Amino acid sequence: MQPRDRLLLFIALDGAPRGLDPIRLQKGMFLFAMEEESNSDEIYEFVPYHYGPMSTQIYRDLEQLVDRGLVEAVPVKGQSWARYSATEEGLLAARDLLGEEPAQTAARRLHEIKVDVSSHTYQEVLEDVYDRFPKFASKSVFRRAS
Repeated sequence: MQPRDRLLLFIALDGAPRGLDPIRLQKGMFLFAMEEESNSDEIYEFVPYHYGPMSTQIYRDLEQLVDRGLVEAVPVKGQSWARYSATEEGLLAARDLLGEEPAQTAARRLHEIKVDVSSHTYQEVLEDVYDRFPKFASKSVFRRAS
């Protein structure tokens, strides 16, 4: 299973009715990668960046999923970023992926992570990731609460 497949599953699963913003996408996939016992070619690689762990490949894969009509990017008024949601075609593609046992196992954990990152504020998500994985906070521009 490719990282892009897991990203599609993450976006398509229930848990974020308004879609996922880039921070929650990045941190959710990061948390999955840090916990998952997969081959390195099945998960994204992350580096410390302005808001903690970041994978440029996620952005490339998001563009491809949008171009293929599997994911919709909805701009957020007054912001430079969008929220991402699965289209009907994306939901069908995600269901097809769930026919494989590894995808079912991954989907269970991805769903837990999605519900978790979606139920916390942006600040809480970042602080949790920084507390658990401090080396990925080394280049952060985010000001932590005291």
